[in-house]
Amino acid sequence: MDVQQDNPFQTPQAELQQADAGVSQQPLYRIAAIGVGTFLGTPLAGAWMLAHNLQLLGKAHQVAMVWGVAVALFVLTIASGFVLPEEVPAMPFAIAQLVAMVMLAKHLSGAEILRHDLAGGAFLSNWRAAGVAILFLIGAVALLFAMLMILGF
Repeated sequence: MDVQQDNPFQTPQAELQQADAGVSQQPLYRIAAIGVGTFLGTPLAGAWMLAHNLQLLGKAHQVAMVWGVAVALFVLTIASGFVLPEEVPAMPFAIAQLVAMVMLAKHLSGAEILRHDLAGGAFLSNWRAAGVAILFLIGAVALLFAMLMILGF
């Protein structure tokens, strides 16, 4: 007979908590940072941050879908800017992009980010997200300027 079974006061030798597979050891972007990135730097910036999170959380197979949604939102917004009259305000389109990317981020990684937070995981600064967004905005403006020059507007 085992000595541990004879002693009712002996603590178990088994590991009581399993390491969670959905928690990354690397710092992630918060959902709010993805929203900041989307608002300041187009859905492409938000997609870059969400793709960063998905890769670290072991969901790399969803990254292509995230980029597809972000590019579609970006192209749709730019195309509607050329087609719609100038009287139509632009803010609803910016809000729609923001809401779409935040909801996508919550759907794809919200539970894992919450688990990461509860486990004491590190997060990247929202200031970093704003910096990344500004870089994406500069790239988008340069791309649009080049398109306008080529098309002769």
